[in-house]
Amino acid sequence: MELLFLIAAILAALNLLHAVVYKTIFFAGGWINYYENRSHFWAGFMAFLMFLFFYGGFYFFIFPAV
Repeated sequence: MELLFLIAAILAALNLLHAVVYKTIFFAGGWINYYENRSHFWAGFMAFLMFLFFYGGFYFFIFPAV
């Protein structure tokens, strides 16, 4: 299970990095451009930020022994 959460955290981090650099994010089954649809872009950005927090930080750093 730890491996699955680690993979999810890495993919979320890469998606956020891609969103910051190229202003597009993969969310809800497709690429969303910041300039075309800002509200959906920020919804995807916040969702993957929460994925990164819960899968990466919350699971591996806050409660690593549970």
